[in-house]
Amino acid sequence: MPPTMSESREVRCYDYVPVRHERVRQLLHSDGVAIFSRATSIVTERARELVATLRLNVGPVEVGVDVQLHVKGITDEVGATGDPRTRLDFTWEATERAGFFPRMDASLSVYPLSPDETQLDLHGRYQPPLGTLGTAIDATAGHRVAEATVLRLLRDVRNQILSELRVGSGPT
Repeated sequence: MPPTMSESREVRCYDYVPVRHERVRQLLHSDGVAIFSRATSIVTERARELVATLRLNVGPVEVGVDVQLHVKGITDEVGATGDPRTRLDFTWEATERAGFFPRMDASLSVYPLSPDETQLDLHGRYQPPLGTLGTAIDATAGHRVAEATVLRLLRDVRNQILSELRVGSGPT
C-alpha cells in the first residue's frame, strides 16, 4: 500500500569494505565531509555544505538533479551488540525546484562485520513531494529511483573510502 501524504518512506542499503572498522572510523572523522564531496563527483568542497550531482538512468531516460548535501555530524556509539559504531548524519535536497524532489534525511553507519571488514549501512527517510500526485509517482517509480540513488551514493562512498585507504575496490 502506498504511503499517505503524511507518511515518510524509508530506503536502506548495505555494503562493506575489507578494512578494519577503526581505520574507516578514523577516516570518517578526519575527512568525512570531503569523502562525500568526492563520492558525489564535485571538486568544490565546503566545510559543512556540499553541492553535488546525483544522476540515475531510468530506462532510456537520465534523471538527474543537483543536490546540496549537509553533513550534520559524525558520532561514535556502541551498538546493541556492544560493538563500536560510527554514524555520519546528513541531509540532501535539490538545489533548484526543490518542491519537485524529496528531501532525504539519512545516516551512514559503519561498524565491524568481522575483525578485518566493516559494514556500511546507509539508511534514509524522505517524504514524497507534490502531495497526492507525488505519492502516486513514488508508488509507481519514485521509490525505486530513491533506492537506486541511495545505493549508488553508498557505492561511491565505499569506493572513495577504499581509494583513500588505498585498498583495491573490486567491482562496483
